[in-house]
Amino acid sequence: MKTKLFPPVLLWCAVIAASTLLICSKSSPLYPLNDWVDANTYLTVGRGMLRGKVPYRDLYEQKGPLLYMLHAAAALISGKSFFGVFLIETAACTAFLYEACLLMENSCGRYALWLMPVLSGAIYASDSFCHGDSAEELCLPLTLGAYLIGHGAVHGRRALSGREWFILGVLGGAVLWIKFSFLGIFAAAAIAGIIAAVKNGRAGLLPGEISFCVLGAAAASLPVMLYFAANGAVSELFSVYFYDNLFRYGGGSSVLLRNIGNGLYFCLLFMLIPAVLICAGTVLVPLREGKASAAYFLGSAALMILTAFGGHLSYQYYPLAMAVFVPQALGTAAGTFLPELSGKDFPRRAYAAICAAGTVLCAFWCLLTSRNVYLMKYDRDELPQYIFADVIEENGGGSLLNYGFIDGGFYLAAGQVPEFRYFCLNNMAVPEMAAAQDWYISSGRADFAVVRSLKPQPEVLLPGYSIIAEAEMCYYDKKFYYFLFKCNEIDKNIISAIE
Repeated sequence: MKTKLFPPVLLWCAVIAASTLLICSKSSPLYPLNDWVDANTYLTVGRGMLRGKVPYRDLYEQKGPLLYMLHAAAALISGKSFFGVFLIETAACTAFLYEACLLMENSCGRYALWLMPVLSGAIYASDSFCHGDSAEELCLPLTLGAYLIGHGAVHGRRALSGREWFILGVLGGAVLWIKFSFLGIFAAAAIAGIIAAVKNGRAGLLPGEISFCVLGAAAASLPVMLYFAANGAVSELFSVYFYDNLFRYGGGSSVLLRNIGNGLYFCLLFMLIPAVLICAGTVLVPLREGKASAAYFLGSAALMILTAFGGHLSYQYYPLAMAVFVPQALGTAAGTFLPELSGKDFPRRAYAAICAAGTVLCAFWCLLTSRNVYLMKYDRDELPQYIFADVIEENGGGSLLNYGFIDGGFYLAAGQVPEFRYFCLNNMAVPEMAAAQDWYISSGRADFAVVRSLKPQPEVLLPGYSIIAEAEMCYYDKKFYYFLFKCNEIDKNIISAIE
């Protein structure tokens, strides 16, 4: 496929992305709510930014600031739903598929676009795409962009231009401020660029060319640093995003090799088809692309495994970061086993019909295999989040606290921006977090509090509060029970009098 001959390629990628994510992502308008706790924390912080709250300082959460800025943009589109997030996800998926086309045309020519529904269905319907709106998902076009730049140097046996070094820096800077554990693939691309420069007799120009990469990273970092400097929160940015992530996240770190082994096991467990394709690529890329491309493919994967999985034990969505290697593996497999189709010229109408049929089949595949579709059967008024929002309004409104668990979407449903820095309890080993939440309750600062339990009875009772509503909901294969507490007026009045 020559992309210059097919201007609708980007449009096709957008159609495939939208049809895939309409089914696979809980941020889709087909779902009543994205009930994933992580996605709700991102959107809560993003919504808070629009109300003058500063991440880390006013709302404690540990992901990257650029991720929150993206969710602030999503909240500008829709502050009462995940529709803005869905649009950002669709744009990211479109960019990823388009980049995959550019990469795969080297291996399977015009056949590449036909494979986009296969690629999309294999990745986004996998179990590692749990819920939708993960940092792993949103970083895929950025990491694949870096891989493409390095691949151009290796496959084309040429030195990178200053423009390519600059773009690599911009992409790396963006990933640095979303989730820095994905920087391994950027190291691989930079190494490929350095080796290519040396082989092409441009070693003396490397300092100047690498400076373009540094300038690109600085350009991506400038908005972040200006925002936190303007709000006097640079120290909070570094102490939470870097220190807490490195030393407190997940309750501490375990042995490096154990972490990597756990991550690879999760790849097989939650992303089987993409993992099999990547494994096939480790054999087929050397056979079809040669030693240099094989070294780049394997080296990039090794560095990505080290940085993405090495820090601590994995969660179900971690393997999605490795999906960046599926396009290379799938394209090589198609070029190896379907060589007669890779260069065959098809009429435009036939080409479009095949792509359309593939998109429809991808949608059916997603309906059959995505774990998320169970949530489609619910209406909003059946969900605890919206049930409690109505009860809070009926009781005169007031401040809400998500007590003892990660943000469950109750702030979004109630249309509230949290008043409390520790607005939920996350995976950080931060003793002051639980202590602060207890103080919000004991001091009566929270008018309402939501508690979650695996049992039909609340696992904790809040002194000075009474249960005014109960609801239950399935979260994949787990059933959770939710309880809405209201501060007793007499107790709150006594506290106010004492103060």
